[in-house]
Order: sequence, then C-alpha cells, then structure tokens
Amino acid sequence: MKIAISTGNGGLEDNITPIFGRCLTYTLVDYNEKTKEIEKVEIISNPGNQAGGGAGIIAAQTIVNSKIDTVITGSCGPNSTTVLIQAGITIYSAGGNVKKAIDDLSSGRLTKINSANVGTKFGISEMGRGFGRGRGFGRRGGQF
Repeated sequence: MKIAISTGNGGLEDNITPIFGRCLTYTLVDYNEKTKEIEKVEIISNPGNQAGGGAGIIAAQTIVNSKIDTVITGSCGPNSTTVLIQAGITIYSAGGNVKKAIDDLSSGRLTKINSANVGTKFGISEMGRGFGRGRGFGRRGGQF
C-alpha cells in the first residue's frame, strides 16, 4: 500500500497538517500490509501550496501521479476530494503523528472521508492583499 500523508516538514515523526491542498509536503510511505512494516519513506513538496487558485486540484493531481492508494490528512476540500475519489484513492481523516496514524490505519481506527469535510477556500490565509500586506494594518490585522 502506498500512503500519502499531508505534513509540514515531512517524515514519520512529523504531525499531520489540518489541510490537504495547501500543506507544505506530503510524506509518502510504502507500507506492507502483510508484515505491517514501513518499507520506504519519501518526502515530496506540494506544488499546490503556493497556488493562487486551484490548490486542491493541483495537490490531488500530484498524489494521483505518485500512484498513491491512500491519503491521510486532517481535512480535504471538495475539489481535491473529487479528484482523489475519482482516481480510486481512499481518504482518511487523522491528526497527530504520522507514524501513529499509519498504525491506526492498519488497525482500522481512522475515519474514512467519503466527501469533502471542509468548504472551498479552507486553509487560505485571512490576510488581505491590500495596503497593509499582512503587517497588521486594516480590518483583519487588529493593530489600531
């Protein structure tokens, strides 16, 4: 089984990110279901992370192209969920440590995602693109 987990820095000791389409990396794990052993770990960058739009689709296509069977993430939006499910990839929701989530997957303790569990634009920063450029000026910055 080849598993992709949404992560920050990546690796077995990293935590699962709460977002799929805009996470920094994916930790790819080749997992042997018979021996219950991790055979290979690879970390890849998520090209959807910096996308202005369509991050979920870009991220999902990256996973499809990596020949993944299963995705573990905190949440998955409608665009990425649609692409992954249409490609035959099973999606699970989890939090915490990557290694523990793999153990939970093999024990049947993870929750399967059958449809998007967040709306569109989830994970996009609340920072506006106006005059303040995220420096605390304006309505959302809160520094008056």
